[in-house]
Amino acid sequence: MKTQRKSLSGSIKPFLSLTILSFIGVFCFFALSGAASGMPKRLSNVPPGDCQACHGGEKVLPGTHMDTRSMTLKGCMPCHARDKVSIKSKMPTSHVHMLSGISCEQCHGPKTPYGKIGQEVCIKCHSREGLAKAPARGPSLPNPHNSHLGTDVDCLLCHFQHKKSEFMCSNCHQFGNVTPSPLLPLSFAPKPDAGKAAENRGKTATEKAPAADGKSPKTAARPPSSSEKAVTAKEAAGPSCITCHSKPEYRQYFSQTKHGKLSCAACHKGVTDIAKHMKRTEPVKTASCASCHGDISKTGFHATVKKFSCVQCHSGIHPKEAPGKMIVKAKVEAPPPLSLAACTSCHSDSKFKEHFASTSHGVLGCAACHQGIQDLNRHMSGKEPQKSISCAVCHRDTDGLYSKSAHAVKAKLTCLDCHTDIHPSESASAGKDEAAAMQTCTKCHDQSTYLTKGHGARLLAGSKEAASCGDCHGVHDVPVFPATAEGLADKREHYTNLCVSCHREGGIAGKYGAFPHAVSGYGETYHGKARQLGNYEKVAGCQDCHTGHNILPADHPDSALHPRVLVGTCGKCHSDFHPRFVSYVPHPDPGNPEKFLSLYLTEKFMIGLLVSVFAFFWVHSLLWCRKVYVEQSCRIKEGLNVETAVPGDLGRQYVRRFSPRDRLMHIVLILSFFGVVISGFPLKYPDAAWARTLVGLLGGVENAGTVHRVSAVVMWLLFLYTCWLSLKFLFPGFRFEGWLGRLFGPDSLFPRLKDVQDIGGMFKWFFNRGEKPQFDRWTYWEKFDFMAVFWGMFLIGLSGIIMWIPELSSYVMPGWMINIVSLAHSEEAFLASVFIFTIHFFNNHLIPDKFPLEKNIFTGSYTLEALRRERPQEYERILRENRLEEVACKGPGTGIQLFAGIFGIASVLLGLLLTVLIFWAVFTL
Repeated sequence: MKTQRKSLSGSIKPFLSLTILSFIGVFCFFALSGAASGMPKRLSNVPPGDCQACHGGEKVLPGTHMDTRSMTLKGCMPCHARDKVSIKSKMPTSHVHMLSGISCEQCHGPKTPYGKIGQEVCIKCHSREGLAKAPARGPSLPNPHNSHLGTDVDCLLCHFQHKKSEFMCSNCHQFGNVTPSPLLPLSFAPKPDAGKAAENRGKTATEKAPAADGKSPKTAARPPSSSEKAVTAKEAAGPSCITCHSKPEYRQYFSQTKHGKLSCAACHKGVTDIAKHMKRTEPVKTASCASCHGDISKTGFHATVKKFSCVQCHSGIHPKEAPGKMIVKAKVEAPPPLSLAACTSCHSDSKFKEHFASTSHGVLGCAACHQGIQDLNRHMSGKEPQKSISCAVCHRDTDGLYSKSAHAVKAKLTCLDCHTDIHPSESASAGKDEAAAMQTCTKCHDQSTYLTKGHGARLLAGSKEAASCGDCHGVHDVPVFPATAEGLADKREHYTNLCVSCHREGGIAGKYGAFPHAVSGYGETYHGKARQLGNYEKVAGCQDCHTGHNILPADHPDSALHPRVLVGTCGKCHSDFHPRFVSYVPHPDPGNPEKFLSLYLTEKFMIGLLVSVFAFFWVHSLLWCRKVYVEQSCRIKEGLNVETAVPGDLGRQYVRRFSPRDRLMHIVLILSFFGVVISGFPLKYPDAAWARTLVGLLGGVENAGTVHRVSAVVMWLLFLYTCWLSLKFLFPGFRFEGWLGRLFGPDSLFPRLKDVQDIGGMFKWFFNRGEKPQFDRWTYWEKFDFMAVFWGMFLIGLSGIIMWIPELSSYVMPGWMINIVSLAHSEEAFLASVFIFTIHFFNNHLIPDKFPLEKNIFTGSYTLEALRRERPQEYERILRENRLEEVACKGPGTGIQLFAGIFGIASVLLGLLLTVLIFWAVFTL
């Protein structure tokens, strides 16, 4: 980053000017383009009736008008057929074109923006000769297309496209014409086959037309003819059901069914106003079939069906195709359904009689499932076989689930492949035994794998709450998982969630005290945390280690967790590790010293470290804040100047505090530190409400891990470079003489005896027992921040490397050490983050005499007065050593100050926000 004020300002100004001019240009372009035309927006491919496509939110129709989307001009006519002024004459011609299915491109062509068109486009569809041949309807209703101006009159004189059309002749004449849509042929004279009624209507219209002098001629009253009555009745009826329901299944095909002689309202009730119904404000209510067919539900097969509706079998009320030709037969009474006694005269085994009666189907007759038998003699001779109905007729919901299950999709099993006890060889028990159900499963699945181990063995041993096959896999809804990465991830998620539901504290297994920390311990490992964040593809679920059915204790010889085979179990996911790697504890319990003493002691040590550091520095910060606030308040109250000027004209002289290298290192450190915090803390608190959101912003768990490791590597490089600079400071030019003096000198960040004295003096000052200590170049809290880096990077850095490459780490340490370094890494990350965002921010930015930001870490300099006030011993030393000119520098430029303010404030606010999220997780989980 450049530090010269002139060059930095020179590079920013053109960029800002160009940006501002670009925004102004874009704004003017859209403003002028929007104001250039007051006509409606014309879209080339707008579907009919989509008013909002052009008008947007502008309300152009009454609020009670029905939805017009996808409505054509034909669809408008049922309601607008009897309007005094035709709807085609009310709308601009462009709207009539659109409703008739004619798009903008058909007239204007594909080139945009659209321009005006001439009448040569109109006459492609509307013939001049055809329009001119239409005779007049009377002296006041002439044909304007065959006037004294001839037939070559420009169409656009009357027919406007994007506003209401006009009748040009009315400028001079008093005619009664209204300019209609040019899409349909004009009808000024009656059609030849319209009959006398049409002629009478034409005459009546002529008689009612106003005369040239403005007076209305008298008309003779006459009764309407029979044809007029029919037309009037039809028009008065307005829209009906078939206006919208015009498909063949509602008209042509329906009329051929047994219900075709009934009106719509016989079954569909509740509609009193067609217009309201069309606007969906008056829904239809379909009557029950039992209102007419009440007795049929009490006889025969229908008496056994209680759960389902009639249309499940009788789906042809409104048939999609024409019913077949009716075959006229002599009416023969159907034979009554066969009785149980008739069937069991041949099927006399106990499984068809008394044992069948004890099953859930025993209440049904034989004909409920076995149909197609009309003649018992023909059936007994084999000429009329029975037809078994589908189980889905009664068990429709179950069939819907089963059709998507693994047994149906992969194994192609039918209901009877599992339900073999429809006609049982022995009496069915009152309740279904889950152990017996498992025996059904093992007819296909190997008993040695699924029955004799784990849950199955416990169930067969008499445990009523042990998991059966159906508890984990479902009965009719056994899920299907494709053999893809996503399918395997879904499978892992599904079965791990099932395990957690029982083995969590309070679950079925938990309430018996079995594996009390199985779920909570798993949730504290990387496997559990990444799973909670949604990364099911890369981490182990329960069945990956315990296998699906071999759920046995680790000391059992057949267990997948037995030490003899554990290397192979871990080797399914991990590779190239030392055998000691398997000593890693997958369900750790830090609170149990008997099982894991090292982990227990590590947790206690980290808790003690957190409490001691935060207790000291939070108390220190509160006392400091109170002292500074009280002193400033007293000075303001007494009218004293808070700052004390230095001698001479040096008050605004700037001195250098940090070099450009120091400032750049600090900026890179800030960015990398935020990187590890934002990407790491969702994994520390995966149950927090914000965890998945942060991980999602980073692109998932894997991307978050990449960000975390890249940021950590950057921090490691900064740390190693800092170590190199420290060695250069102690041994300049590889000279060892005097290194001890430099180590404990005033420019060193290494603690010395004066720092201990300053701590005591600071607490005396807090309680008005002494003056504030005189600090040199570095204060004791700044030295603590610096030295904490060495402790923190050693602990958090090395532990991070071990967790990054756990397999390789197993060659230098046992697997259980990964548990310890994982806990230490997590707690040290909490200590470092909260310390920086609370204590470090307060000491350097949020203290009342520096609030809201101390900029010198970004600008590199501050005033000589600030140096004298904050570090008086360094100020005196500079004057004594006559180094004022050496440390003097120019004040920060505008660009530097702007960057310092924006970047610094943003960093402080982001840190405080992350602190809120961290404590939210601490106190809510």
